Amino acid sequence: MASNKANTGISLNQQSSFSSSGKQVPAALSMMVDSMTSMLERAKTDIENADQRARADLENIDQRARKDVALLDQRAREDIQKVDKKARNDLAILDKRAREDHELLRKVRKSRGLTS
Repeated sequence: MASNKANTGISLNQQSSFSSSGKQVPAALSMMVDSMTSMLERAKTDIENADQRARADLENIDQRARKDVALLDQRAREDIQKVDKKARNDLAILDKRAREDHELLRKVRKSRGLTS
């Protein structure tokens, strides 16, 4: 005669699930897979967040670098203008002295009766 008794080896707290192939998978293995899947999803999210932060940081660094280069360029242009102005003043002084020396030499030659 067939027995209709329930299997007493399985308690109510035990869970069993089935894989896609239809085989029974122990609850602990299923929980482990779920946990690993969750960890992988969190890791992926963390990597995406880190990537976004890195991109934002790079953008900020790029903007600061561009501002620094613009400031250095402006300062260099100002320095070049100062050097150019000083050089022009120095040339004007040298030109004036050369003209004065030329005039003095012309007067000396004239007074000595030398012409050329």
